[in-house]
Amino acid sequence: MKTPIPGGLLVAIEGIDGTGKSTVAAILAQWCGERGLACVFSKEPTSLSYGQKLRESADTGRLSIEEELEIFRLDRKEHVERSIGPALAENHIVILDRYYWSNAAYQGARGADFNQIIAANEAIAPVPDLILFMDVEVRSGIGRIHRRGDAQNDFEGLESLEKARAIFQTLHERGDRPSVRIDASKELRAVCAEALRVFKDAACKKIMTASPVLIAGGEMFGA
Repeated sequence: MKTPIPGGLLVAIEGIDGTGKSTVAAILAQWCGERGLACVFSKEPTSLSYGQKLRESADTGRLSIEEELEIFRLDRKEHVERSIGPALAENHIVILDRYYWSNAAYQGARGADFNQIIAANEAIAPVPDLILFMDVEVRSGIGRIHRRGDAQNDFEGLESLEKARAIFQTLHERGDRPSVRIDASKELRAVCAEALRVFKDAACKKIMTASPVLIAGGEMFGA
């Protein structure tokens, strides 16, 4: 496998439920795999012990806000230590289906200070090289949840999602992190094509900054 990016590339795909995050994450990971690029594809909450507690709470009833925040912190800390950190240290591409912006948006929608959540997470987790903010109207997102045959859980109510989307928009518009908004209301093929274009641009930019000779002519990410 090729490891073309010094320091690796961390890509977080964020947005409310029903925006196509998982599909885009899988497409990017598949694109890397087909080109022999060393890539780790993961999601949050994880399948580790703390992540399982969070997933179970989505079906059985939400934990207190304090419990949620603490378990998310522990899950992310373990995720960084066991997966994200080692992969980046080996110059791999890491693609995440949700990261700490989702934590800030969903727990922020519940009343927590989303700025404090961002600060607390950036103290224990690396900042992404690219955040793909998948954005769609909330009612459209809910419609997609229903069409794929899933039931809404306590994280996916209309009011909660409206608040979460507003926080995502605030974080993106603030412009202090490398985020790009993707209009997820478009046809899926167009959404994936735009996400892939932005991903390749971010990868090329990081390589050029670290070692221009690695991407002379654009061969690595041009196809």
